[in-house]
Amino acid sequence: MKLPLYLILFFLLLNACNSSKKKEKKDTQDNHLIYQLFSKIENGAYPKTNSILISQNDSLLFEKYFNRYGKDSLQDVRSTTKSITSLLAGIAIDKGILSIDQSILTYLSQYNKENIENWDNRKSLITVEDLLTMRTGIGCEQFFGDMGFPDCEEKMFDQKDWVKYGLDQKMAFPPKEKWLYTGTAPMIMGAVISESSNTNIADFASKHLFLPLKITDNYQWAKNRMTGRYFTAGNLRISPRNMLIIGNMVINKGKYDEQQIISEKMIQEILDEKVELPQNYSFFNTAGNSWEGQKAASYGYYWYSEKAKINDREIILKFTFGNGGNYIVLVPELNNLVIVFTGSNYGKPILNKQPFDMMYKYVLPYFLKG
Repeated sequence: MKLPLYLILFFLLLNACNSSKKKEKKDTQDNHLIYQLFSKIENGAYPKTNSILISQNDSLLFEKYFNRYGKDSLQDVRSTTKSITSLLAGIAIDKGILSIDQSILTYLSQYNKENIENWDNRKSLITVEDLLTMRTGIGCEQFFGDMGFPDCEEKMFDQKDWVKYGLDQKMAFPPKEKWLYTGTAPMIMGAVISESSNTNIADFASKHLFLPLKITDNYQWAKNRMTGRYFTAGNLRISPRNMLIIGNMVINKGKYDEQQIISEKMIQEILDEKVELPQNYSFFNTAGNSWEGQKAASYGYYWYSEKAKINDREIILKFTFGNGGNYIVLVPELNNLVIVFTGSNYGKPILNKQPFDMMYKYVLPYFLKG
């Protein structure tokens, strides 16, 4: 029996509505992990998390703020500043005004064996790369706290000349021999960039990094009022959206809006695993958490790498880290996934690493399903 035309149209419409409802239900289920994470944060499971932004292939997929923070709020990202300093060094190297293998004293002619305290001939052997990998040999260390070296970054703020203070410290090892986490290296690095470019670091960053990325506001450098130098080891205040722009540029191999901001070769150098960090430095161990496939962290030019297994798949993360829980995380193998976390858990070793727990329980499993 042949159905009337109106019945055929009715059944087609009914089928379309059912399909739409099924798709809507599937979308809700697919997004469940991310929205479950947001709910957990709102209910206090991850305290003092201020924002999460997630993009894939340059498209912003999720953006959520907490604790009265918003898209234009400035976050003190602490040591994520170091990772931005490495990008500025990469630009200077691309321009040919800085050489990775050159002694840093070549660029810092105002400092020499006549005015540097605790002079040691090994200080003249410290190269630009030694600064970028924190293997200068200068005896400053601020992560472990039990190696017998001073925490130079804390004392640096009280000095008239932050750079000279770092250079004045005693040598503990030959350059390249040992990795010591310290703010003195990126602080000196900022001075090297300034001297080689004959401009202050804020102007250099504005002209060669921020303006090409169309970042004109919502960031602020910390400055030493006595010397006029900007603090390139930490305390940059910047919005989460601007952090995401920087992350997208890096994951796109230095390119933004069809413009090559930093050469692809230099981005690769910055992200490459150059130093295997001590096992007890691992972010998982420090946070009191562990995941299957966990391996020790490694270090490039002020950028980190971590490997862990999620859903039987090994995932490699490239990321910045700032005290308080401030991260730019890159996962190139998941369609150029970029995740930004900001937080205010300053000085709390476990809580400021909680973004890893969020990534491994919620964010990465969500994107691995696709």
